[in-house]
Amino acid sequence: MAEQDIKYKFSSGFLWGTATSAHQIEGGNENNWTKWEKKGQIKDGSVSGRACNSYELYKEDIRLCKELNNNAYRFSLEWSRIEPEQGKFDKEALKHYQKVVECCRKNNIEPLVTLYHWTQPLWFAKLGGWLHKRSPLFFRNYAEAVAKQLGREVTFWCTINEPMIYSYNSYLKGKWPPQKKSYWQWKKALDNLIKAHKLSYFTLHSHNSKCKVSVAKNNQFFEPYVDSIFNKAVVKLITHYWNYYFLNKIKNELDYIGLNYYFHNLIYASLKGHVLMNENKIANDLGWEIYPKGIYEVLIGLKKYNLPIYILENGLADAKDEKRADFIKSHLRYIYQAIKDGTDVRGYCHWSLLDNFEWSEGYEPKFGLYRVNPKTFERTVRPSAKVYAEIAKNNGF
Repeated sequence: MAEQDIKYKFSSGFLWGTATSAHQIEGGNENNWTKWEKKGQIKDGSVSGRACNSYELYKEDIRLCKELNNNAYRFSLEWSRIEPEQGKFDKEALKHYQKVVECCRKNNIEPLVTLYHWTQPLWFAKLGGWLHKRSPLFFRNYAEAVAKQLGREVTFWCTINEPMIYSYNSYLKGKWPPQKKSYWQWKKALDNLIKAHKLSYFTLHSHNSKCKVSVAKNNQFFEPYVDSIFNKAVVKLITHYWNYYFLNKIKNELDYIGLNYYFHNLIYASLKGHVLMNENKIANDLGWEIYPKGIYEVLIGLKKYNLPIYILENGLADAKDEKRADFIKSHLRYIYQAIKDGTDVRGYCHWSLLDNFEWSEGYEPKFGLYRVNPKTFERTVRPSAKVYAEIAKNNGF
C-alpha cells in the first residue's frame, strides 16, 4: 500500500498486538476453574483440558504474532503454576514465563504481561479467594516472586483483568466460581482487588522503577433508551460506577489506562429498576451488539485521567469470519477519531490471537484470528488475520 493511500495513519511507535490469557490457551493445569469445569458447569459441556496447548507451543504463538506484523503481545501468567502451594514458588514455571518474555524480545515484540486473569491456585480459593482479608497480601507476595524473575525484562504490567466483570460474575451474579450471590461479598471482593492492585503496583515498581503498571478495565458505553431526565440520571450513575469507580480508587497507582471494549448498552430505567433494551442490529455469535462508535465514547470518557491509553482487548466471536475484518477497521476508525479529539491512545490489541476456551461458554465461541484444531493444535490463519497484518505493517489503513 502506498503511503498516500493510508487515510488512517497512526503515530510512530504505536503498538499493534493481539491478546490471550493463560487459562484460555495454555492447558494442562489445575486451578479453581478446572475444578469447577469438571462439575459440568460449562455451557457446551466442555472442559478446558489442553486448551490450545500454548504452554508448550508458546514459540509458535509468538511466531504467529510476528506473522501478523505485531510489535506487542498481551498474555497472562498462571498464578496456580507459579505458586501451587501457598508461599512455595515453582522455579521452573517462573523460568518458563521468562522464556516467553525473552522470545517476545527476540522477535521485537513488546510483552504486555497480566498477573491475574481470573484463575486462582486451589489453596487461595480454599481459603476464600478474594473474600479473605489477607488476599491482597497473598497477591502481593505472588507479584513479588514474579517481579524478582521478570521485573527487569517487562515494561508493561497489567495487574488485574476486568475487575468489575470478574467480581460481578463471581460474587454477585453467581455465574462463575465461587458462584456467590451477595452484594456485600461482591463489595468485599472488589475492595480486596483494589488493595491487591495498589500493593502489587509498588512491588513491581520496586524491581523496575521505569515499568508501567495498570489494570485492564472493561468500560462500556451506556445510553438512555428514552430521553427523560430520570433515565439520563440513571445512565449517568451506572456509567460512573461501572466505568470509573475502580479507576478512581487506584488513580494514584496507574501509569497508563488499559481498556477492554466490547459492550454498548441502551438502558430503560423506571422506579422498579432498569433493563437493557439494545436493538442489536448487528451482533456477534454470542449475541453481543457490535457498536464501533462506543469505543470512541469510552475513550473520550477516559481523557480526564490524563494518562496514555492502551486498548488491551477488543474483538468478537465470529466463527465464519464474516464480520471480523470490518469490525477491526470500524473500531480503528473511531479510535483514530478519538486520538484526533485529544485522547492519548498508544496501542491496540485484538482479542484474540487464537480460538480458545471462552470461560463458561466453552469452546463454541470463536474469537481467534487463527483457528485451532482441538486434536492436533494446528493453527490455521483466517482471512481477517491477513487484513489485520496489513494494517499493522502499514501502521494504518
